[in-house]
Amino acid sequence: MTMDWSEGADQLAENFAELSLERTITKGFKSAEEIDRLTVDEKLSDIERAVYLLSSGQEVQRISVIKSLPQLLTDHNAECMKRVVPKVKEVLHVAGTDVQIAATQSFLIIIENQIVSYQQFAQTFLQSMLQSIDNRDPAIAYSWLETLLQVISLLPKDITKNEILTVAIAKGQLSQSVQSRLSSCKILGRIATKFDSFMIKKEILPLVTSLCQDVDYDVRGCMCRQLDAVARGLGLESTKSAILPELVELSNDEESFVRQVALETVVSLLSLLDDDTCVHTIIPLMCRFCESALQTEDPTLPSVAHQFGRLCHGLSVNLIEDQKIWFLNFYRKLCVIGLSDGKSRSFERQTPNVLNIFEEDDRYAECRQDAAYNFPCMVLFAGPRNFKTELYSTFSSLCDDPSKLVRRTMSCGFHEVAKMLGSNVAVIQQELMCLLKDDCTEVLEGLIPHLPETLEMLAKGSGNVVTESKISGFGFDNLILCKRLTGLNDLVPALMASESLAACSKQWRLHADILTQFSCLPKCLTSDQIYYKFIPMMFKHITTNRVLPVKLAASRTVCVFIRHNRKLEQRQELCCRLIEECCHGQSSWKRILFVDICMVIMELFSKAFYKEYFFEFVIELAQDPVANVRLKFCHLLPALKSQIKLPGDRLLLQQLEHTVRKLLAHEKDRDVTEAVRNAVVKLDKIQIAIESITNQTYLEEDIIDQKKEEEEKLLIELEEKEKEEAEKSAKNPTSAKGRKKNEDGKLSKKGSKTPKSSNVSGKKASQSNSNSSLLPGPPPHLSSNKGNKLKSLPSAKSARTGKNSPVLDMPSSMRPRSRGGSDGSIIGLKSAPTSSSQAAAQNVVKRLYNENPSSGSLKKSSRKSSASSTSSTTSEGKPRRKISKS
Repeated sequence: MTMDWSEGADQLAENFAELSLERTITKGFKSAEEIDRLTVDEKLSDIERAVYLLSSGQEVQRISVIKSLPQLLTDHNAECMKRVVPKVKEVLHVAGTDVQIAATQSFLIIIENQIVSYQQFAQTFLQSMLQSIDNRDPAIAYSWLETLLQVISLLPKDITKNEILTVAIAKGQLSQSVQSRLSSCKILGRIATKFDSFMIKKEILPLVTSLCQDVDYDVRGCMCRQLDAVARGLGLESTKSAILPELVELSNDEESFVRQVALETVVSLLSLLDDDTCVHTIIPLMCRFCESALQTEDPTLPSVAHQFGRLCHGLSVNLIEDQKIWFLNFYRKLCVIGLSDGKSRSFERQTPNVLNIFEEDDRYAECRQDAAYNFPCMVLFAGPRNFKTELYSTFSSLCDDPSKLVRRTMSCGFHEVAKMLGSNVAVIQQELMCLLKDDCTEVLEGLIPHLPETLEMLAKGSGNVVTESKISGFGFDNLILCKRLTGLNDLVPALMASESLAACSKQWRLHADILTQFSCLPKCLTSDQIYYKFIPMMFKHITTNRVLPVKLAASRTVCVFIRHNRKLEQRQELCCRLIEECCHGQSSWKRILFVDICMVIMELFSKAFYKEYFFEFVIELAQDPVANVRLKFCHLLPALKSQIKLPGDRLLLQQLEHTVRKLLAHEKDRDVTEAVRNAVVKLDKIQIAIESITNQTYLEEDIIDQKKEEEEKLLIELEEKEKEEAEKSAKNPTSAKGRKKNEDGKLSKKGSKTPKSSNVSGKKASQSNSNSSLLPGPPPHLSSNKGNKLKSLPSAKSARTGKNSPVLDMPSSMRPRSRGGSDGSIIGLKSAPTSSSQAAAQNVVKRLYNENPSSGSLKKSSRKSSASSTSSTTSEGKPRRKISKS
C-alpha cells in the first residue's frame, strides 16, 4: 500500500488555512468612527468636558467623570454643583452597575472629606441615595444601602432625623416590599446608635417590635440582628422590659435562621445585662436552647458550637458549680458529635476517599471544628488546674479527629493552650507529637507559625532551666544554661517527620517556614542532638534543594545553630563545612549562596568572629569565573568594609582595596562593572572605625557587637570549665556527687562575674590587636585552603594559661570532623519572659471576639553588628546615634 504524500500535504495546508493562524488580527483596532466618538475638544474646560461626556460620552467616560467628581467639587465648587451634579443625577436613573458603584464611592468620599456642607449634601446627594436603595438590581441596591449606612454615621442628628428616619419608618411598614423592610431594619439599627433613649422609645421602638413579628422570616432575622444596637441605645432597664421578651420569642422561632440570629444577639448582649437578668433569664434560656439544638440536631447546632466559648465566658461569673459542670459536659458532647465509638483517624484511612467528598458540608464536622476553635476559652472556663481531669480526653480526641479541618483548628490554637497550662504543659506533649506527625500539610500550616512558643513552654514546663546570666544576646533577652533536656527527646522524630512531609509536598513556603522555625531548637535540645539529627538535614537542603527560599532558610538556621552550639569542635567543623561546600563549591549558585550566608553571619556574630573565619574566603569570590557570582559579591563590599577596624585590620583593608581596584581595572562584564562602581560610591561614604584607648563614648551598634563578642568568649570559657570539672571528677569520683549538687550555684556565680572579666579582656584585646581575642581560630586544614593563611587565635584556656589548646594542637588528619564530644549542657539565649496566665487568657478572649491575639515570636535582629569605634556614620553615610558608656 502506497501513501500519497502530495495529498497529505494538501490536506495539512487546508487545516492550517481553516485555523487562520496567519490571519491579521484587526479586532483590537478602533474604526475612525469610534475614534471620533471618543475624541474631545482639548479647548474645553474641566466643567464643560464633564458635562459633555455625561451627556453624550461612552460609559467608560461617564465613569471617569463620576470618579473625578470630588476633585471637580474641590476646584470648582459652585459651577460643579450647578452644572455637573444635576447631570450626574440624571445619568444615575438609567446607568448600569459600574456607573452606580462608581457613584457610591464618589458620594462617600465627598461626605468623608466634607467637600460640601451637610445641608448641600442632604439636598442633593442624599436624596439620590435614598431613591437608589430601592433599585431593582440587587447588587446596585445593596451597594447604595451600605453606602447610606456609612453616611448615617457621618451626618448630624438633625439631618438624620429629618431626612432618613422618616424614610426608614415609611419603608418598614407591612405594606412595603420585603426588600424595603429589610432596608428599614438595617437603617433603624444604625440610627439607634445616634439618638438618646427617649427618642428611640418614641420613634423607633414601636417599628422595631413590629418588624420582630414580621410575617417574613428574613425580616424577623434581620431585625433580630439589629437588636443589639437598639438595646445599647435604650439602656438596661428598657432592654429588660422591651427587648428581652422579643429575644426570648425569637429564640423559639419556627425558622432555624431566626433562632441562630437570636443566639448570636443574646451572646452579644451579655456584657450589657446585669447579674440578676443573666441568672434568672439568660442561663435557663440558653440551657434550653442548647439542649434542644443537640437533641434535634437542627442547623443551629454549628452556631451553638461557634458561640459556645463566648457564651461560657460571658456567663462564667454567674454560674454555680452544677451549672459549670453542665456546660462542660455539653461541650464534651459537641466535640464528639457525629463520631461513633472508637472512630478515629485510622478509620478515615481505611475508608475510601469517595465517602469524604462532602466532608466540608458535613454538619457534624463543622460543629466539631467550631468546638475546637473554642477550646482555649474552655480551658480558661474550667481552669488550667482542672485541665487534666476535665478536658484532656476531649483535647486528645480533637487532635486525633477524622476531619483535617478539626485537627488544623486545634493546631492553630495549640500554643494558646500551652501558655495557659504553664508548668503542666508536659501533659499535652504527646498531642503535639501527633500533630507534628500528621499526614496533612494543612495541619502543619496551623502549627508551625507558633512552634517556637510551644516548644519554649514545653522546655520551661519540664523544669530544665537552672540558672541565668545577665548578658543580652542576639535574638533573645538572656543567656541561659540548660541541663540535658531528656524530656524533649521524643519530639525529635516528630519534628523530623514534619520537615519530611513538607519537603515531599509541593508547598515550598511551608517547607521554608518549618526550617526557619527550627532556629528555636537550641533552646529545647542539646548541641549533640542538633548536630547529629538536624545539621545533616539542613546541609542536604543547602546543597541539593532547588528552591531558593528553602536554601536561604536552611542556611540561616545553620548559622543560628553555630551561634548557640556549646562545643568548639562542632562550631569549627560547621564553619569549615560551610566554606568547603558553598564558597568552594563546584556550582556557581552555591558560591552565590555563600554571599547570603556571609550576610547572616555578620548579623548573628561579632565582627571578630566573621573576620577570623570568613573574611578572606569571601574575598576569593571577586576572582570567580562566573559573572553572577562576582555581581553578588559586589553587593557585599560595603558590609565588608564596615567590619574593619584600624589599626588591627590594616592588612584586611589593603586586601579589600586591592580587590576593588582589580575589579575596576580588569572587569569586562557590564553588569558587574556597574555594580562595582555603585559599591565604590557606598564605600567612600563609610568611615573606617579606629580603636581608641581613651574614648569613653560608644555607638549603639558597637555596644551590641561587644556583647556578642563577650558571649562568644563565654561559650569557650564554659566549655573549658566543663572539661576541667570532668577531669577532676574522673580523678576523684567520690566527691563528684557533692560538686554536682553545688553545680547550679557555681554556674550562677560564674555567669554573674563573666561580663566583667570579658570586658577587661576585651579592652586588652582592643589595645593590642582587634583579632587577638579569646575566639578560636579556624582548623588548620581550613586555613591553608587555596593558599589563604588565616592567623590562628588562641582558645580561652591558652589565652589564660599560655598553653596551646589541645584541640588546635591536634593534627588536621586526626581531628574528628563529624563527631561531637560528650553530651553536655547546652547554652542558648533566653527569650522574653513567658506571658502570665492572665495575658494568655486575654489573648483567648480577643480571639473569641474576632480580634487578633498578640502572638509572641522570637525576636530577630534587623541590623548588622559593628565593632566599637569612634566613627559617627553608618554604612550608608548616615549619622549614627551615640550612647555614652555606662
